[in-house]
Amino acid sequence: MAKVIRRAILRGAVLGGVAAATLMAGSFAAWAENAKVRFAYLVADSMLPALYAQDKGYFAAAGIDPEFIPVQGGPAVVAAIASGEADVGYAALVPPINGRLNGVPLKIFLQLGKESEPDHKYTWLVASGASGIKDLAGLKGKKIAFNANGGLCELAWRDHLASVSLTIDDVLPVVLPFPEQEAALEQGNIDATCTINPFYSSMGTNAALGAVTLAAGTLADLTTPLANDGLFATEDWLAANPAVPAEIAQVMDKARKELMADPAALQAAAVKFLELTPEAAKAFTLPTTEGGMTLTAADVQRLLDAMVRTGMQPGPLNGADFVLETKY
Repeated sequence: MAKVIRRAILRGAVLGGVAAATLMAGSFAAWAENAKVRFAYLVADSMLPALYAQDKGYFAAAGIDPEFIPVQGGPAVVAAIASGEADVGYAALVPPINGRLNGVPLKIFLQLGKESEPDHKYTWLVASGASGIKDLAGLKGKKIAFNANGGLCELAWRDHLASVSLTIDDVLPVVLPFPEQEAALEQGNIDATCTINPFYSSMGTNAALGAVTLAAGTLADLTTPLANDGLFATEDWLAANPAVPAEIAQVMDKARKELMADPAALQAAAVKFLELTPEAAKAFTLPTTEGGMTLTAADVQRLLDAMVRTGMQPGPLNGADFVLETKY
């Protein structure tokens, strides 16, 4: 009997020790802080999964504590990263390319949208009905807008104008943030603009504007797919946080797949996070990345070649200089 009692006491002590260790491990996990990541971004379609994921708690579940900092455009995102006000930036890929060329040690580590023929296009050139412009050739001498100098929309204008034998010198460019463009078109302050979603969906439902879509896609020729936008950070931040990019990618992928599988959820998210009207949200589409979210030097090279061809940058430029190639 004494042996039985001793065994019972010993077994209780062992189980108690296991329970205590489990409790302590859980306590330490609760005390451990998630990785804090400050995202600077412009309001655009590809960021919707991130905002949705934050609302659903997916970032927290992945060990990330995000802070989202909205700014006016891609160059402002680059400025926030360069100044240390943010850790990760979201924009079209042209601004971080320009940032690196100007001495900011940025690397793009994730693509969120890839344009291709026939219907995966996420940039549009739009004219007001009152302008009388019916096609790209009708832009000569007209006032056109893009959201930032040296951005993706400037590249779009340059490339599409070249497709009808016009140059940027044949139009009157105006720099205007995306949120202000619809009103400027409606008031006649500009004749045409380059836009993205959610703003394009809003323009399409504005009867007073009578929007005319002149072209779609960043480049006139998208028979070869083109990386459109993505996430980037400084080389120092990426070196100090090697696991975080993959965690961000997994969260974004999960959220995007959920939204694309449920049109009602996508529309509700567009209303909630992008402030679209329910009617405009019905026309909202979410960019996709055929072949995955991994960005390669070859993906960026096509964009660099277009920038050189249209006179935005002198060449030659090497795609490998701008990318952190990591498979997700």
